[in-house]
Amino acid sequence: MILLLGGTAEARALAARLDDAGVALTSSLAGRVARPRLPVGETRIGGFGGVAGLRSYLRDERVR
Repeated sequence: MILLLGGTAEARALAARLDDAGVALTSSLAGRVARPRLPVGETRIGGFGGVAGLRSYLRDERVR
């Protein structure tokens, strides 16, 4: 699985291209907008809780 740190039009376009290619991905949004434009595929919203939280997420979700 690929973790795409997104929230921009470019990130949504990249998510769409990766999804079209059959790539498993999760887009992560910071959560600073009340109603974000969501990309295709899995989406998570909010921070990771610092470096340790990001490290745990990457390990637990087997992000490459």
